[in-house]
Amino acid sequence: MTTWFGPSSALLGAAIVLVAPGCGDTNNNVTASQSGSDSDATTGPTSTATDGTITASGSDSDSGETDGTGSASMTSLPTTGEPTSTSNGSATSSTTDPDTTSTTSPVTDGSATDPDTATTIEPGTTTEPGTTTGPDCIPTGEETCNDLDDDCNGIVDDVDVGGDGICDCLNIAIFGNEGANPSAEFQTWLEAQGTQVDRISLDATPIDAVTLEKYDIVILDWLVRSYSGDEAAIIKTWVEGGGGLMSMTGHTNDQTVVDRPNSIIAPMGLAYNNSQGFFSGPVTQWAQHPITEGITSVSFYGGLYVDITEDGVAVNEVIGTLPQGPVAVGQTRIDGKLFIFGDEWIEFDSEWQQIPQIKQFWVNILAWLSPQNFCTIPQ
Repeated sequence: MTTWFGPSSALLGAAIVLVAPGCGDTNNNVTASQSGSDSDATTGPTSTATDGTITASGSDSDSGETDGTGSASMTSLPTTGEPTSTSNGSATSSTTDPDTTSTTSPVTDGSATDPDTATTIEPGTTTEPGTTTGPDCIPTGEETCNDLDDDCNGIVDDVDVGGDGICDCLNIAIFGNEGANPSAEFQTWLEAQGTQVDRISLDATPIDAVTLEKYDIVILDWLVRSYSGDEAAIIKTWVEGGGGLMSMTGHTNDQTVVDRPNSIIAPMGLAYNNSQGFFSGPVTQWAQHPITEGITSVSFYGGLYVDITEDGVAVNEVIGTLPQGPVAVGQTRIDGKLFIFGDEWIEFDSEWQQIPQIKQFWVNILAWLSPQNFCTIPQ
């Protein structure tokens, strides 16, 4: 996952310029191998120059499948029915010898960090290697997917060659098998929008931080198994470091579509509940939210509602409801985000010919889940 930091601290006094080193591939049914996550900076060291000082502070339920490991034709509707630290610190400089140059660690959130994690300290400047933006950014040409703000507009890798509203630079992992509608090609559709997509976690191979590091967004599809507590903790850390996680369910009408996704999302305070059985929509009651812009009706066939447990860390928003309860919930969790939806029919692109709003729904979802100041396309 590419991680990004927010705007850096404003300088009080002279500007401090730091020099640091400059800053997937689509491979279905395989697991990527890199790791990483971002976290808030903590107070770092202060360096003193020879002659001065610088101080830094600062579903289908009729599919017939019961284990989520295969696909079957749908014949009827179911009947059971952040990224990132924001810099608010300050830096001061007092130097008596003009020939003396002093540097200190970059400032984020009023704290110093490793010099390898930043380039400059200026208002509006991102502090990831090679991602300089803001007033000192020098345009180098047309924006490309290279982890740089090539056009100096304050957004890294905002490329949308096809003009479809979905950033071409997103790296997406889909966990599990595709849904049971044989005419749907969700992964193919995502790739046609320019994104890089891997379908992974198709067996018992453990999920680890190395696997998750290259992805910006993870989508939980028809999961083939439940996940361990250790795996859930790794995914939670990835989200809190800036990742975007989306979950769907309702692929079949048994307990697996509850237990398997809940093994990942319940530790973050959200869980599917089948106490009222599988029910249908469409969903027409929407709260104002970036995901719901331009949306009035979305299909919902044999899905579940979402339980919310406030944990004092996340901010939860119910953005879509049916009489049985919340069916669309957004969560902001430290630097990352989750979107939990109670059905899987929105992944069947074959349905979008009749319900074109679902395509816009996905455009909104991917834009909202994307890391802040990265790969954001104006809608």
